[in-house]
Amino acid sequence: MTSNKRQFERVTVQLVIRFAVGDEMVEALTRDVSLGGVFINTNRALPYGTVATFELSLPALPQPAKIEGTVRWSSGDGMGVQFHSLRARETWAINQLSRG
Repeated sequence: MTSNKRQFERVTVQLVIRFAVGDEMVEALTRDVSLGGVFINTNRALPYGTVATFELSLPALPQPAKIEGTVRWSSGDGMGVQFHSLRARETWAINQLSRG
């Protein structure tokens, strides 16, 4: 029997996120965020398998968090990114999103 239960709880939230496409910085909004990754609403999705650094503005942090991740899928309205590893402060700040 298979389960669709995700390893990490997703929080539906629109946060500013930035990433590079070539020499250009693209600013977009998240659709949801978890400790495992993020869905980014964008028409400038990076190709599958691309490793990039994402600057995520988390309300609990004074500066955007720079988080490395890999594009795991994309669709017409955006892309899903899997985070590589989070530092303690990013983990704490993402956990704060589900607390209100």
